[in-house]
Order: sequence, then C-alpha cells, then structure tokens
Amino acid sequence: MMNPTFDFSAFVDASKKAFAPAAKFNELTLKGFERVARQQLAFVGEMLEFSMQQMQLATTAKDFNDLTARQVELTTQFAEKATQRSQDLVKLSTEHQAEITKLFEKTVAETAQTAKKAA
Repeated sequence: MMNPTFDFSAFVDASKKAFAPAAKFNELTLKGFERVARQQLAFVGEMLEFSMQQMQLATTAKDFNDLTARQVELTTQFAEKATQRSQDLVKLSTEHQAEITKLFEKTVAETAQTAKKAA
C-alpha cells in the first residue's frame, strides 16, 4: 500500500488565501484606529492650549468686561476648532466604513466565485 505524501506548500498556500481577508481587515482596522487616535491626540493638545489660554486671561484682563469679551472670543475660536475636528472625525469614519465595505464585497464575490468553481 502506498502512502501519498502530503503537499505542505498547497496547505500553506490555501491557508494564506483563506486568511488573507482577515489580515486585510486587521490592516484596515489598525489604519483607521491610528488615524482616529492621531486626530484625538491633536484635539487633546488643542484642549490643553485652550485651558492654558483661559487661565492666562484671568491674570491679563483689565477688568471684568475685558475678561468676558476675551473669554467669548477664545471660546468661539475653540468651538470652531472642535466643530472642525468633529467633522473630520465623521469624514474619517465614513472613509473607513467605505474601505471595510469594499473589502467585504470583494471577499464575498471571491468566495462565491470559488464556490461556483467547486460545484
């Protein structure tokens, strides 16, 4: 009786092909997380700067009216930055969702093609 040899290279190739979508998903997820984390870090820096400016206002204002006017100006600028950051976050999320959707659609199409060939 003959024992056929096991083709390890075919097994490795099949494993790579089977896990390629998961590896790509992980790559896209990491990329998305990094982009969001960098943006959040920049926002934290802006918040710290805003806090420092608020503290400085208390010591540099001439009177209460000056303090109030400068606080309104500073807060308006910060709100504009925060709004822009929020819009950027939505844009990042939308782009990431599109990339993930494209990956899933491609994977489903390839799987369906493989299934048709096997049938």
